[in-house]
Amino acid sequence: MPGVDREKWLERKQLFLRRIAEDREIGYLDPGVEGVLNAINSREKSYTTSSCAGRVTVIDAEKPWARDESSVVFKKHSHVTLDEIRVFLEKQPARMFWLQATGPILHIITYDLEEAALMLEAARRSGFKHSGIMSISDKGFLVELVSGAQVNVPLRTRSTILVSPEALEEIIIIANKVLDESRERLRRLEEEVRKLEEG
Repeated sequence: MPGVDREKWLERKQLFLRRIAEDREIGYLDPGVEGVLNAINSREKSYTTSSCAGRVTVIDAEKPWARDESSVVFKKHSHVTLDEIRVFLEKQPARMFWLQATGPILHIITYDLEEAALMLEAARRSGFKHSGIMSISDKGFLVELVSGAQVNVPLRTRSTILVSPEALEEIIIIANKVLDESRERLRRLEEEVRKLEEG
């Protein structure tokens, strides 16, 4: 297993902390994620490299899981309305419109394996069940925290509308609940990370 250069690790941490500060300044930081970022980044052996608080998107794709063959045509990190999504029933996609609601995802670099294990324990207690160590290098341990909360619904093909207006209303309610659950999981994660300091 490669050793981690402490000085270089700290330099990279400061670089990512500056990026977060810049994102905050320009309003690019997702709503609801700052508390947990502060909790993780205040730890001696952890820092975050990227984060998403959860979002609702409409994508144009044959298969929504094939990222190289899809394009995002709508994105929002807060509750969506019927009017915002209904327009995609009236437009013709290049391939197929899908409504997606996805939960939070965070990437953390830890200095050592012990810290990575602590982050994963806190994450799993908070509902981030699909989390793990993605890679190990001389830069540290890359930990990905993913919640399983998500909704994936086809809206229309090039020729056919697949959901009724009534069904779309219910789908939007469910999608917004995914965002509410996302905020709650982030709140719980912040709480669990701060408890590590007490323990």
